Order: sequence, then structure tokens, then C-alpha cells
Amino acid sequence: MYLKKVVSKYKDREYEYGKIVRTVKREDGQNTQEVIKNLGRMESEEDWKRARSILESMKKGEEVIRLKELEIDRQLEFGGIWAGLDVWRNYGIRRALAKSFEGRKTEYNLGRLTFLLVVNRFYEPSSDLAAHRWISRKAFSDVTDVQKKSVYRTLERLVGEKDEIERRILEELKDNLEPNLDLVFYDLTSTYFEGEGPDLADFGYSRDGRSDKVQIVLGVVMADGIPIAHEVWPGNTTDRSTLEEAVKDLKERFDIRNVVFVADRGLISSDNLEELKKEGFDYILATERRKGNLAKKLLMENVPGEERIRTTEVHSEDDKRYILCLNEERREKDLKRLKEGRDKCDKELWKLKDRFEESQEGRGRPMTEKGALKRAEKIIRGYKRIFDLGFDETLTWDLKKEAWEYERAIAGKFLLVTTSDLDPSKTVEKYKELKDVERAFDELKNMLNLRPVYHSTDVGVKGHVFVCILALLLRRLMEKETGESFESVFEELKELKVNVIDLEGEKIFQRNRLTSTQEDLLESLKVKRPPKILVNPE
Repeated sequence: MYLKKVVSKYKDREYEYGKIVRTVKREDGQNTQEVIKNLGRMESEEDWKRARSILESMKKGEEVIRLKELEIDRQLEFGGIWAGLDVWRNYGIRRALAKSFEGRKTEYNLGRLTFLLVVNRFYEPSSDLAAHRWISRKAFSDVTDVQKKSVYRTLERLVGEKDEIERRILEELKDNLEPNLDLVFYDLTSTYFEGEGPDLADFGYSRDGRSDKVQIVLGVVMADGIPIAHEVWPGNTTDRSTLEEAVKDLKERFDIRNVVFVADRGLISSDNLEELKKEGFDYILATERRKGNLAKKLLMENVPGEERIRTTEVHSEDDKRYILCLNEERREKDLKRLKEGRDKCDKELWKLKDRFEESQEGRGRPMTEKGALKRAEKIIRGYKRIFDLGFDETLTWDLKKEAWEYERAIAGKFLLVTTSDLDPSKTVEKYKELKDVERAFDELKNMLNLRPVYHSTDVGVKGHVFVCILALLLRRLMEKETGESFESVFEELKELKVNVIDLEGEKIFQRNRLTSTQEDLLESLKVKRPPKILVNPE
């Protein structure tokens, strides 16, 4: 192998070109030169010096590439996929899926496609059809030729193995995270559909404020900030009717027995309390503030002390204890809102009364008694409990003094019922952790795009929900590892991309340069540093 100078003449000028060649024998036995690399035009001694350096590198077996031979084909998403996949593996989720999918023969890797559907919720959360396009065109992965039908089949497999997958994931988490399972939290939300939706979709109480659309009801069980189980019910399912199934599921599928069950006031009923007692679960439940004589009586009690937030045990019967909590800051806000609401209703009702009376005198638009009352009910919406509407030739209304005094007395208070032996302040502290489930619902809906749902089959809907739940799990695990919000973590990771370089028909995958912040994040996530030149992940 040697450096050859080639001289070319053009219009009375000579041009020098460099080539790296070697001598080879032809079939007829004669020697000939084979060009290994064209180095282009040599315009100075510096160019020849560089050419000799390239020759020495090639003699040592090093590959030399000229920049003009490189062509960047496109960029692929990489950072979130690389880091997410390692966390997915480290916590045993990959293994749990592999065991659950054992014996399921497909032309693609079920576990890998599940992971990519999950991580897609971080990058471009949209429909599952859009996820298929993202995986095929934008994600750094060995799953490059995924078909739409493969996505839908994966959702079907997830639904078919849901109970087993959740059970196996929790077993893995027990080994790798050791979550606190002495306290579990349960709550419900709803999510609506565009279009008619599947058989599960129905009209019901909408937590999205979309009573005009059919929906499903979603129940989630969480422990130590992570989702451990979920269930999807028809859209017209009542809150209270779901609790029994959730309790039995914890006991039978997960073998969770010695636990305090925490849930919100919408789930409390005598039947549910009896069910929890029968299954041997302690509980912390909020009571309805305006239902039940006992609850109303206890909410009127004083909470002694000077602290801004204070608690006291106000009643006990059988194995139940009632804990009353007062938050002075919340009380001040409630009283202000109550007074402003009353004053606003009064003002608007007087305006309505004047308009009605003017209409009876032939001025303005005619208004009937029924029309006036309908408008009045709209005005006091949210404050019906403190107003009495009537009609005696004109619109009348009275303040319900007893109801008004009750609302003032319970401002800033809430009442818990528990069978646990936690002291009052600890009971309230644990109940407030239920807010974490509400935050999880917010993440599902607003960051992972759980809603609206576009699937037209029950299986498709349940599969979509499961993918979102797994995405929530991965988010929370990454937050636990870094101690930072997922948004700040992912903002850094998504800047890490892979350039697809076309080198004379050969594809080279090269990541861009790691920043010091990205290196720190990968270290805190216990994720290995990616090499500069990559192959598709295994």
C-alpha cells in the first residue's frame, strides 16, 4: 500500500491528485494497481503531509473517512429510549413481560414493541396509529418495520395477560424497589371518547366536565407513589360499586393482606366498610360532609389547639375512630368564597327579579314564571344548599340560615373514619397522600394523553389504558432514581439523538455529544454511557 501522485493537465495547467493504491495480481499473473482511496486534489505541501498521515493510519488498520463522503440521512430519537430501556430492565419490567408473554409466538418482539409504545407516550403521545408511525420512522430501535396490525395485536396481548403482567411486575419491584405495601391508595377517574366509542363507553359522571361525551371509568391502586394495579369499567359505573372488586383483587392476586386502604369520600358506603372489614383490611376513608347525621354532628365539633393545621379524635364506635381536621388557611379561603358566592347570587337574583317585573309591565322581553325560576336556579348553581327559591307574583328567595351556619362551621374541615391504630395527625398525613393518585391522573390525562380515546373496541381501549399506566410507572421510577421531576429529566434526555449517516450505502448510527448534565442524569439513573457509534439496541 503506497501513496501515488497523479498529474492531470487542463488548459495549460497541471493539477496533482493523491491516491492510496496497492499492487495486486490479475488472473493472468500480471501486476496491476488497485485504488483503495481517492484523496482528491493536492494543492499544497500540507495536503501531501495529510495524505501521508492517512496512508500510515490505513497501514495500521484504521478506517479513514472523508467528510464529503458522509451524508447525514436523518436524526432519530434516542436519549429517552436508551435511558428508559435500561430503567425498564433494571427494575425487572422487561423480565416480567417476557415471562408473561412466554409461549406467545409472533413475528416481532412483543416485549420490545410494548416498551416502544410506552416510551412513545413521552415523545409524541397521540393515537396508537401515530405511535406506529413514530416507532417506524423516528425512534432508534431494531423494530423498524412494525406493521399497524402488530401494534393492535400487542395491545390485545397486553389486555389478555394484564393480571399476570401486573402481578409479575409487582414481584420484580418488591426485589428491586421494596415499595411500602402497608398503605395502598385507591381512586377513580373517567376519560371520554371522540365518536361512539366501544361497548364499554357510556354516559356517566364525568370528571373531565364532558357530560356530552361517552366515557369509561378507570380505577387505579397505588403504593409508594407507583401504580400497582388498574381496572377499566363501563362509563356509567358508580364509584362505590368498584371498591369490592379492588379489595378482593389486592388480596387474591397480589396476596396483600396487612394493609391500610386509603380512599376518597365518594367511595364510602356501609356496604364498602363491611367489605373492607370482612377482608381484614384497615382503612382510612373521608366521609361525606353533607350526608349522614353522625358526620354532620361531628363536623360541628371544635378542634382544640393553636396550630394552623390541627387534628383531634372526636368519636369512636366499635373498631372505628373518627378524626376531625381543621386547616385555618383553608377555612379563611372557604369563608371568603362562601360570602362572595352568597353576595354574587343575591346581586344576580335582584337583577333577574327587576327584569321579570319589567317584563310584566310590557317592557323588555316577556318572561314567564317558569323561565324566571329556571334562570334563578342557574344563578344559584353551586349554592343551592343555602338558598330557598320561590314565586309569589314575582321571584322570591330566602337564605337558609341553618344551612348557612353549617357551611360556615365546616369551612376548612374534613372528617376521616379509620380502623387503623395511627394517631390522628398521622392518619391525616396518610390520607393526604391520596393526592398523589390525583396527580397521577393528571399525568395520565395531560402528559401521557390518556384522553381522548379513539379506539372502537373494548380490547383496544383497555390496551391503550394499560400502555398509559405502564408509562406512568416508568415516569415514577425515573423520578425516584433522580429525585427530580420527570419533565426536567426528559427535557435533557430528549436532546440526545442519533444521527443516521449514509457512508457509500452503509448506515452508521452516531449519537451526538453528551452534555455534562446528561452524563449526570445517566449516572443517577444507573444507565450505562452510550458509545459514540451504535448498533440498534438488542
